[in-house]
Amino acid sequence: MMAKKDLDSSVSQKLDNLRNTYKAHLGEYKTELENIWLAINKDPRQLESLISIAHRLSGSGKVYGFTELSLLAKALEEASNTAVTLSKPELTAALAEPLHALLTVLDRDSIIDSNNTLKSVTSVENPSIDKNEAVNLLLIDDDPDFSVQISEILKHRGYSIKYQEDINQLEQAVAEYEPLALIVDMDFSGQRFAGANKVGLWRQKDGAPLPVIFISAFDSFDVRLAAVRAAGNHFLRKPLDVSKLISLLQSELNLAPSEPYRIMIVDDDRDLLSLYGTVLSNAGYSVSMATCAEDAIAMLELEQPELILIDVYMPSCSGIELGRIIRQHEEFATIPLLFMSAAGDTDIQLACARLTSDEFINKPIEPWRLLMVIKSRVLRGRLLRAKTGSLTLSETSVSQDMLTGLPKFAKIRSILDNILQNRDPKALIAVVKIDLRNFHTINNLYGYYFGDQVLQRLAWELTQCLDAKDILCRESADEFILLISNHNSEYSINQFIRSLNIAVDNTNDAEKHTNIALSADIGIACASNETKNADDLLDQADAALFNAKKSPTADVCYYKSWMKDKEKNHFSLARSIIKGLEKEEFISVYQPIFSVSTGKLMGFEALARWQHPDKKVLGPGDFIPLMEEQGLISKLTEQMLSQSLTRLSSWQEKQPDLFMSINLSAQDIQKPTFLSHLRYLIAHHRLIPDRVILEITESLLLSDWQQASNVLNALKEIGVRLALDDFGTGYSSLSYLQRINAAKLKIDRSFIQQSTQTGDSRLLQSIVQLGKTMNMSVIAEGVEQVQELNFLRIIGCDQYQGFLKAKPMLAEEVERDLWI
Repeated sequence: MMAKKDLDSSVSQKLDNLRNTYKAHLGEYKTELENIWLAINKDPRQLESLISIAHRLSGSGKVYGFTELSLLAKALEEASNTAVTLSKPELTAALAEPLHALLTVLDRDSIIDSNNTLKSVTSVENPSIDKNEAVNLLLIDDDPDFSVQISEILKHRGYSIKYQEDINQLEQAVAEYEPLALIVDMDFSGQRFAGANKVGLWRQKDGAPLPVIFISAFDSFDVRLAAVRAAGNHFLRKPLDVSKLISLLQSELNLAPSEPYRIMIVDDDRDLLSLYGTVLSNAGYSVSMATCAEDAIAMLELEQPELILIDVYMPSCSGIELGRIIRQHEEFATIPLLFMSAAGDTDIQLACARLTSDEFINKPIEPWRLLMVIKSRVLRGRLLRAKTGSLTLSETSVSQDMLTGLPKFAKIRSILDNILQNRDPKALIAVVKIDLRNFHTINNLYGYYFGDQVLQRLAWELTQCLDAKDILCRESADEFILLISNHNSEYSINQFIRSLNIAVDNTNDAEKHTNIALSADIGIACASNETKNADDLLDQADAALFNAKKSPTADVCYYKSWMKDKEKNHFSLARSIIKGLEKEEFISVYQPIFSVSTGKLMGFEALARWQHPDKKVLGPGDFIPLMEEQGLISKLTEQMLSQSLTRLSSWQEKQPDLFMSINLSAQDIQKPTFLSHLRYLIAHHRLIPDRVILEITESLLLSDWQQASNVLNALKEIGVRLALDDFGTGYSSLSYLQRINAAKLKIDRSFIQQSTQTGDSRLLQSIVQLGKTMNMSVIAEGVEQVQELNFLRIIGCDQYQGFLKAKPMLAEEVERDLWI
């Protein structure tokens, strides 16, 4: 069910009513589908109606909170599209299961109400003017059709307007409504200049300096003279040029109200129209709606929309065709179009892109997402109206993020500088940086469109936590930055940070149909008396976030002064690593790998060490993380390959069956220049390729599976073998076992320790058995005790390495101690 917090509480009852109406409509859809199913054997053309209903339900179901219904409708739509070419018996067989599944859910979710039928919705009424609301304009004209039309147009532009048909009621209407200006027709009921005469008498009697605009279907010297003698400020000829009227009101009479943003929605799904119209109207937008292309075109001149949302999939005239029709009208050619569809067809998206510079929006669009999408386009629409000619992307995206509708980072810097210069000494000013942990995994597993939806949802949830003075921006792909200045203690900020973490959890809950595990690192920097400008505080928030990200799990970290010193050391170390790579100070050490059953030496794993000129030999924990952060790890891999394969070539002269394992990083996969280097080394040293083992991890695969799969295929063509390292410690190990077809499976030390400490070896046995089932050799890492080795022998583990038999050694030590 739609969460109430997603929308203003004042419209909760309206939304409940809409949802109940929708449930009644579901009963009608069920009946219609049953009738189509009965008729489809005799008339296969009924399939088109079946597809149409399934398409509607797949879009509206999720929006109204019926996710299962939406998914089943989508499945029926896809099955129906596939069944178009089938024979009658094949067609019914293919559709029976998805149709009956949908009918079952419709029966469960619907409310049967014979008095509640699907009604056509073509427009949203403007709310009536409150008695206490100031009336901008009073229109006096004896043509009611003209008065209604002009009133509607002006209401859509933000004016509160009343109209009066009887010119004799002029004085009473002015006294009652106290307007800021009058629009008066010249002639009434065949009486020439009756309007001008009445205004003239009223001015002599009252003397009010109220501006008057005279209008008339006739334009002559006599008419204009009458308008001047009645002290009229302006004269306009009928039919009115609305843009000129509004220009006069704004520029010369200084009547420029806060104009609501005008939106038109075109969709043949009346349930979605009702919901979208209610949500947008209550958010302050002026909304008009049409259920077909013909109605939309007819309404354009009256409504003058600033943005048109168009459903692509509509009968008679598709949304794309409607877009082309709108573009053919010169006066409407620059209105931004935003296409909506539940179809994922690339051709449709490309066709839409040719009509509009905005993106294609996939249905279903939940109410909160609709508000976000519209908000991000308000600026663009206003700029289009203010400019002549086309609007460039750079102009539209100066201050707003188009995905989330949030301000861009540049805005926070300027506001923060201003706050720091004019701050209240008692106020606690803080910058909060939020970074989603491993967000790339979501993009890789579910695609970038889903990833964008998650970012939109998170942005929405975060905005629900903010006070009026807080400012939230999207800094980069999955980073958000917050400026808060209304807290008076660190305790208050901590409570606020808890609400941000709840917002992240709510984003997880909102996507229950996909098993995402979203978490965020948060860095916080509070301004001190010494903080002089925005950049200082932003840098401190960066340092705090960097420190938070070092934690094994998502963490929250406040900036401390020692972080700056650590950052300097960090920078100094990075420079030393670059020099070390240039001077080839990084060397390979080799840890033997043995057979569990015989104890025979089978091969080595090459491990990196740094012969630092000042600090002796450093282990990988001292430099690998920084190398990965600085993009230097691929250079290290290249050096490790050269050193270790040179040694393998030498050692195979004495023991031909030896293998050498070398670790790969995610950056090697992203920039696989090592492939050509590897081919060269194997050929140069005349190595048998399957004696070279490349160790890869799950996190490496998840960083970019598409690229990783391409590189893995290339490695298999070379003939080298793969080992899956640290198995069981990553995100979704089982899903990759079959994909990569690795030759070896390496069990992380933690599983062996757990088995030894707890006496529960079921998990360890299962991993070994799994490896055997997949035809992989299983290697246990970190074996340190005899009982551990004995147990590995019992459960059938193939190979092991660890301090029990040998530590990593320099090449010279391997040769000196006769390991070969």
